[in-house]
Amino acid sequence: MAVAVESRTYTPPDSRLDLVRRIESAPREHAEAILEAYDVLQRLHNTGALALVTGLLGAEDTVIDKVTDVVSSKQAVTALRIAMILGNVLTSIDADRVHAAVKEAETRTPSLWKLLRTACSKEVRRAAGLGLSLAQIFGASLLARKSSGRT
Repeated sequence: MAVAVESRTYTPPDSRLDLVRRIESAPREHAEAILEAYDVLQRLHNTGALALVTGLLGAEDTVIDKVTDVVSSKQAVTALRIAMILGNVLTSIDADRVHAAVKEAETRTPSLWKLLRTACSKEVRRAAGLGLSLAQIFGASLLARKSSGRT
């Protein structure tokens, strides 16, 4: 014979009560971390950082459009390309040699003959050529800006 099933009413759990229960049952070793998190949250609120984040989230489309415009601008692309080129050059420089050169410059003044020999070396001439080429590029850019009326 069939046994009657007890009827139950479903009540959705109260998420607030569930959170309070979970916090109260959290291990004691997490209490300090939770208190520090509350402190950080309060500091963010006091400084207005939370309001700033809330505003940014509320205006996300506008912010994303503005950031996209800035990042995709000709100036940003050029600056990124130049930074990558200079970054590649910087990674090839031996930091130990730079350190040794700085230390030598601090301890000893080179003779005029040594300065002349160094200035005539292939490496210095190459760097001087690069520096003069960059000066020429920047000068042409400044001249173009002046003639177009941009400041």
